[in-house]
Amino acid sequence: MQRFEGQVQLVLYPFALNPTSEVATQAAWCAGEQGKFWEFHHMLYRRQELWNRLAAPLERLSDFAKDLNLDTTALKSCVESGRMQDRMQADKAYGQQLQVNSTPTLFINDNPDNRVIGTRSEGELVRLIRQELDRVQRPGQ
Repeated sequence: MQRFEGQVQLVLYPFALNPTSEVATQAAWCAGEQGKFWEFHHMLYRRQELWNRLAAPLERLSDFAKDLNLDTTALKSCVESGRMQDRMQADKAYGQQLQVNSTPTLFINDNPDNRVIGTRSEGELVRLIRQELDRVQRPGQ
């Protein structure tokens, strides 16, 4: 895997497309309160078929939390409290402002003109990142 340490920063703004993904987004932020946002996030993607069509996915998401040794009671309480609702809505509003309509959508260098929609190979992402790094490192361009 190509590393861009000190050159690239990943900023994630979850964009919940439906009520089920809104619950999952909030659960990921709640898992983050226990120090496992990324682990939970990755599990959501790996196990999409197990939760993304459920009308009430919180029980299944709690099982994922258990697999990560999280406090499932705290995670469920966090989601049910609505504590992450404002954060999730703000991220969604930002995505709408940028005209995001699919996930994943990446903006290289936080530039809507450098939009990458959908899943890409690692090689293609590395090429696009290198291209942008070359562009910003060339003075006068």
